[in-house]
Formats: sequence, structure tokens, C-alpha cells
Amino acid sequence: MRQEIRSPLEKIVSGGQTGADRAALDWALAHGIAAGGWCPRGRRAEDGAIPHRYPLEETPSEDYVERTLWNVRDSDGTVIFTVDRTLSGGSRLTAEEAARLRKPWVHLNGGTPYPAEKLRAFLEEHQIRVLNVAGSRSSREPGVSRLVWITLEEAFFPSFLAHLLYKKAAQKDARGAMGDAIEIRGLWLESRIGITEEERSRAQPLRVSLRLQVGGLEEAARSDQIQETVDYDELAREVRQVAGARPRNLLERLAEEIAAAVLRRPKVKSVSVVLEKFPLPQAEGVAVSLWRDRSESPDPAWRAAQDADEPSHRLRVP
Repeated sequence: MRQEIRSPLEKIVSGGQTGADRAALDWALAHGIAAGGWCPRGRRAEDGAIPHRYPLEETPSEDYVERTLWNVRDSDGTVIFTVDRTLSGGSRLTAEEAARLRKPWVHLNGGTPYPAEKLRAFLEEHQIRVLNVAGSRSSREPGVSRLVWITLEEAFFPSFLAHLLYKKAAQKDARGAMGDAIEIRGLWLESRIGITEEERSRAQPLRVSLRLQVGGLEEAARSDQIQETVDYDELAREVRQVAGARPRNLLERLAEEIAAAVLRRPKVKSVSVVLEKFPLPQAEGVAVSLWRDRSESPDPAWRAAQDADEPSHRLRVP
């Protein structure tokens, strides 16, 4: 079963600024969690007026400071997201106000180990019902939105289908014993994917889990040399490159391309892929799961589509 957070969270609030604020609101709205908060009069933000899809209330002042203080005041606790390890500007003010009001707060940055686990523990310890999310704006730290989304997703909804992959791996596969394997769990990707043009115009977060059946890990264990096994850091980079290479309509297509990329490695006999996309209306997400080995070539239609792509994107299974 999926692990679920044991916090009575009811609402996420923020100030509506680009970056951390909007990523949190987007995540909450996408998952059907109540969203809100205070924003400056005139819905002021660095990119103009805050879009009305964000259900924010305006403070009497156009100053960012007032909405920062009010969001801390009106929430049960605050999480501050930054890519850098140090707090500055509005993020530092948020922390100072939380400390002044003796409200619980936590700072998660790009170097924080296991940020989702730390957020989950924070919410459970303080039984947060209304969570204020603050942090850097996009112009200062472009990567902060991704950090917010991934941390919230992992904290509240750990991989909801990947457990099937590991359950199957623990059993004797219908095609024979699974043998030695390497698993890459919960690798986050970004891809322009979807049926609509709007979906394909923007990068969306995906999560993939891989199980690689290999010929045997004994030699790698004896030699302690990366050349005798699969370099999973290198493989993770390639999978991310495949995902970001171009727009696609279907998860099924991307999953096939990922499988093909994995099977290019001589030591890999077969691969299981679970690819997840977040979110969908009325659902946490959608996922496709597939198993491929060297004896299985992609179907002719997929081959033809691959042949139509630019040569640099062709992924052949030896």
C-alpha cells in the first residue's frame, strides 16, 4: 500500500510570488488540496499581476512584507524552500517572523538530505493543518519550483505504483528467475508530454523506477570496479536526456524509449519500467508499466516512429 502522511493537513497557503510560492499553490490545486493565502494589494508579483486561478486575498498594502507576515501569522507552520543553503531577503524575514511568533518552521534547500522525509516529520510532529510555503522567487533561483513540487510529491504521495515493480522482482518471473538486479527508484524527470498542445509546451514532472536484470554482479563485487557493472549515475543522466529531448504525446512512447536506452548496455538482460505522471483530475497520477528484454524488439509502429526522428534521438536495442 502507498505510504501516506499522518498529518491533518487541510490547506496550503503562500504569497503568490513566482517560484516557491506558486509551485506550492499549483501542487495543492492539482491534488485537490485547499489553497490560499495573502498577497499584496493589486495581486503584485515580479511578473505582473498574480493570475486569478490562485485563490489569494489581498492585503491593504502593496508591500511584500505585509503578506509575508500575515501568512506566517495565519498558518500553523511554515516551510521555506531555497536552492542555496542560506536564507536572505523575504525568506529570512519569514523565518524571523515565525521565530518571533513562536510558530514552527523548517528550511529545506537544495543540499538538504532527504527533504521529503524531513517535511513529513515536521508536519506530523507539529500536526500542521494550515501550511505556509515560502521561499525564493524564480528570477533568483529558477530551480526552486522543481524542488518544491518534488518535495511535496514525495512527502505526501511516495511512488504509488513502483511497489508493484519490487513485488514482482521478489517473485519468480513468468519468464524465469529474476537473478541479480540493479534498481533505480524514484528518479525524477522533466518532459514535455501530453495529448494537448498546452501540455507539450511546458516541462512536466515525471517519476520513473527501473529494475535492471543483469548477467551477474559477482565480478563487480570481486573487482570493486564500475566497469564490471552498470554505471547508474550515467544511466540516470541518459534517461533524463531521453525524457527532455523532445515533446511526446504518450507516456507509453517515452517508457519504450527509456527501456531501449537501458537495453543498450551490454550487461542488462531485461528491464522493468514504471513511469508516473502527476497529476490528473480526480486522481493522484497515472503510470505505465512495462517489461522488455533483448529478445523483444519494439513493435513495428514504434520502430517506424523512431526512424522518423533525428539520428541523435534514435535508441537501438543491440
